[in-house]
Amino acid sequence: MLSSKIQRPIVRLVFYSLLCFIFVAPVLRLCVMSFHGADGYSLANFITLFHDQRTWEAIKNTLIISIASTVMAAIVGSFLAFVSAYTNIRHKKLLELLILMPFIIPSYIVTLSWSGLLLKQGHINRLVASLGLAPLDLYSLTGIWVVLGFINIPVVYLSVVHMLRKVPAEMEWASRACGFTIWQTIWRIDLREVWPAIVSGSLLAFLAAIDNFAVPAFLGISSGIPVLSTYIYEKTISFGPDAFPMAAALSVLLSCIAIGGTLLESCFVHTRSAMESIKEDFQPRIILSNGRRKILEWILIAVLGILDFVPLFDMILNAFLKNYGLAVTYSNLSLRNFSFVFTNTGVLTAVRNSLILALITCLVCIVIGTVLAFRQVRCHSLAASVAEKCAALTYALPGIALALAMIFQWTEPLPGVRPQLYGTIYILLIAYITRYLILQIKSSKTALSAINPELEDAVRASGGSMLAVWRYVLMPLLLRPVLSGSFLIFGLSLTELTLSSILASAGTKTIGLTIFSFQQAGDYSLSAAMSTVVVLLLLGGYMLAWVTSLKKKEKKVYEFASGTHKTEIRQHASA
Repeated sequence: MLSSKIQRPIVRLVFYSLLCFIFVAPVLRLCVMSFHGADGYSLANFITLFHDQRTWEAIKNTLIISIASTVMAAIVGSFLAFVSAYTNIRHKKLLELLILMPFIIPSYIVTLSWSGLLLKQGHINRLVASLGLAPLDLYSLTGIWVVLGFINIPVVYLSVVHMLRKVPAEMEWASRACGFTIWQTIWRIDLREVWPAIVSGSLLAFLAAIDNFAVPAFLGISSGIPVLSTYIYEKTISFGPDAFPMAAALSVLLSCIAIGGTLLESCFVHTRSAMESIKEDFQPRIILSNGRRKILEWILIAVLGILDFVPLFDMILNAFLKNYGLAVTYSNLSLRNFSFVFTNTGVLTAVRNSLILALITCLVCIVIGTVLAFRQVRCHSLAASVAEKCAALTYALPGIALALAMIFQWTEPLPGVRPQLYGTIYILLIAYITRYLILQIKSSKTALSAINPELEDAVRASGGSMLAVWRYVLMPLLLRPVLSGSFLIFGLSLTELTLSSILASAGTKTIGLTIFSFQQAGDYSLSAAMSTVVVLLLLGGYMLAWVTSLKKKEKKVYEFASGTHKTEIRQHASA
């Protein structure tokens, strides 16, 4: 038997080697492949790309879409956060539900619902035309950034509303006592204090827009509007001799932007860390008159309700039509599309694949993520801290870039070793775990930090083992918060599109990829029917959680939302 002095270095070496192999090696291989050419390693791929007009068009479109959608999300999200945090309007829980709706539903389903509502010959465009205005074209640059801006409003809202409630009311009282009006106080005090949160939320929205594949894929591919994420996808599926190296070079460019933005966002997170210990204040600070309050709350609820539910209702209605584009009459209604969804072998296989991937990913992340979080929080383990940084690296990569990195890594993970994982469900599983593990680590760390260590010390003082500590203290107390974090991972894995668009094959299609395939083939009715089933399941689960939360104190609800938004928001938006 080896002594503990020898065992520990060996265990550390094996652990760090696994971290490098799983998380770091794919990124390095992506970088190496970007320099690979027919004549060896050089800058030829980058030179070729930068001499290609389509590359510059993709870069320009990506920047325009990302910046415009971020500005929209920042303005609307900050306004809604201010109204929710500071005014005395009622129905705030309902208002928050409506704000978070684009976050709950996968972005490709939101896009699908809006594209069906804004048909060139649809009811809305007919009304617009009757008013003498130009028709609304969702399959355009403007349409893409408007949809992305709408989807990313919750990103900014969750970042800002949390910080607004932490601004000390005493500072406002002092300002008012000095003779400043309420609006001068808001400008001089509140906006100044919450500015880092606005910038941080805006950067998250910008990164989510850059990372997003679904919206530009649904709206841009058919209309010939390339962005970097869809351009990488086009290069990858072209299967030419230089397809993968060119896609790798594009992925490196996109990843540099994403990682740079992530590092910049973390700087703003640190600037507001001093306020994290301040207790949230839920008392309204601006008391509106009864008439103004009612007008404001009903305008917000009506507008958000229309934007959230009218497109979804239109999509659901089209799912019941015999053929897409028919008039909504009783004779044209049918369950044929839903019958196809529930009986077609390919669709059922996709549902089975998504469920298997979601369940296994969830279970693996719970076990590994919770153990790493425990080692980091309770044992201050350097190895666990390094593991978190490695998991954060693959999370910071755009999904389309990570998918490509998975191909390079697992086609031949070691020299001469070719496990033939590409095109199987196993490479999807590895990619999902690599992508989402950081979410569980963050969630479990938050849950462990809320448990008093003295409870564990009491078990040990009574002669209990570490197994007893986990059985009688940690597992009962961690069960609910850990499962809450895992539900997020389950939902993201179940409806994922970006990774599967590159890594899946004919036999390993997922729910998201199947809907995307129907849409690209022009079969809107089938994609609408399948999306309807997904929406009903997601909304049913969320409504159940929302109704349950009504029994809890408002403080607890918002503590959970603010503690998880940083890790939730970006992945979901990029689905």
